[in-house]
Amino acid sequence: MNLRKIKVYHLFWFIAILILAIGITQNNNPLATMDINIHDTYFVVRNIESTIFLFLCYFLMGLGYWLIQKVFDKQLVQFLTAIHSVLLIGSFIFYWIIFFCNPQYQVNSNFPLYDDYVSVNTVLLIEFLLIIFAATPIYIINLLIGVFRKNK
Repeated sequence: MNLRKIKVYHLFWFIAILILAIGITQNNNPLATMDINIHDTYFVVRNIESTIFLFLCYFLMGLGYWLIQKVFDKQLVQFLTAIHSVLLIGSFIFYWIIFFCNPQYQVNSNFPLYDDYVSVNTVLLIEFLLIIFAATPIYIINLLIGVFRKNK
């Protein structure tokens, strides 16, 4: 297969399907939840709902790139596309490689209330802030440039 034929929206759609597959196969308990503690408030989200949310985010970003490149027949800024793709796809790969393939970050306690996810939560917070304050504005600027740019 020629690597030049792989477009950025193909990568986002592949990651979206991968997220959905991992989320469905890892969801052995349908009541499994993710707790987010912000000051004195706990937000409880089921794992399948967060999986679907991440799937939709990656899928819609791929759809945005596809719309600009194929439907509107416009060209995007390659540098901004590369930065956005590296930030989002790289953060996904980094998270899975570091925390689920490295046994030192997995909790090995038999006590069910033991919570030693400080490093995991720190990395997730850094990735979340990087995605919100860097990758998302780059994506929006890139799409706006693509929409208002003259045809190829």
